[in-house]
Amino acid sequence: MTVSLDKGMSMEERVRSYFIRSGYYTLRGVPFTYGKFDVTDVDLWLYDRPSPVSRHRIVVDIKNKKTPQAIERIFWAKGLAATLDLDQAIVATTDKRPDVAEFGRQHGVVVLDGNFLSRLANLSPSDRMSEEDFVGTIDAFADQKVAGDWKGRLRSSKSRVLNGLGYNEVNAWLTDARFFAEQSLIVPLHKATACRLLYVVSSLVAVGIDFVLRDLAFAEQDAKVDELNNGLQFGSSGAKGAAHVIDIAIGLVDQYAPEMRGLGSKIRRGVESDLEAVQTHIPAEYFGRPSTAQSLYNIARELENAAFLTSFRSPNDLSVDAKSMLSVLLDFWGMDRSRFFLNLKGAEPSRGPRQPESPPQSNRLL
Repeated sequence: MTVSLDKGMSMEERVRSYFIRSGYYTLRGVPFTYGKFDVTDVDLWLYDRPSPVSRHRIVVDIKNKKTPQAIERIFWAKGLAATLDLDQAIVATTDKRPDVAEFGRQHGVVVLDGNFLSRLANLSPSDRMSEEDFVGTIDAFADQKVAGDWKGRLRSSKSRVLNGLGYNEVNAWLTDARFFAEQSLIVPLHKATACRLLYVVSSLVAVGIDFVLRDLAFAEQDAKVDELNNGLQFGSSGAKGAAHVIDIAIGLVDQYAPEMRGLGSKIRRGVESDLEAVQTHIPAEYFGRPSTAQSLYNIARELENAAFLTSFRSPNDLSVDAKSMLSVLLDFWGMDRSRFFLNLKGAEPSRGPRQPESPPQSNRLL
């Protein structure tokens, strides 16, 4: 069932559609949390890859109100971008006064004014679901909360893009993506919805790895794979950071439980053995390939788009690049890729293979 959108939601969807068509990776309604506090929701978060060594992360504030208070929104968006260490802030406002756009230019904020937004109403209809319709597909599964909180996992996954795009975030996304891949096998009546969520989270994995590769653009192949393997195995702190945490834990045992001093070396061997058992070399070798690095951004956009298509697109109908990435992740998780792809074949009517989006242009709006 299609959700009726209010004018604010409708405007957010139109602006999102514009940026998608302009070549950006987009997320709508990204929660910004601090500790246990839900601070605010970012209307749109954009990601762009203009070159092998540069990435853009952009926050878009959208207000479709009779009195949009555009100047205040410029302050707010610029402050949010600075706080979150993002690269650009954009304000989309119904205000048409030239002074608003000029104020934005003076302070490094792009303003999409009322004249621009009025032209978005002429965009041709999209074959994508709105964010509200997407959430509605999750709500159709009455037991999603007790089955692992599908909506909560989606919300947490989206919120991580505001924390950073490092190995800690990638590893958390890999965990969530595995969860939804498994759910697609064990919840047959809602396997298509689980697969849509897998697409979203896997697209975030692709974005995170693409961002990490920015600093490895000129590294030798072996060094690149080693770095990826190290990050996927130990997180952002690397092997040294993990070893430091183990040392602290063992030191606490020695200090406060001296009668169990011999346990320290056992703990160390056990942790090291568990870490070595994780087959991180599988995704590291795949993501470290030059061909994969070049295609990750388009894979991310394709997976995100497949998640939101009104007619479900089976993994079998994705491009070769997107299917390859999913296959590598399934191998990493120890899941039978043949069973996975066969299980989702014909889950919902498919329209056949979709060609990957054309690469974005480096000099569009920003």
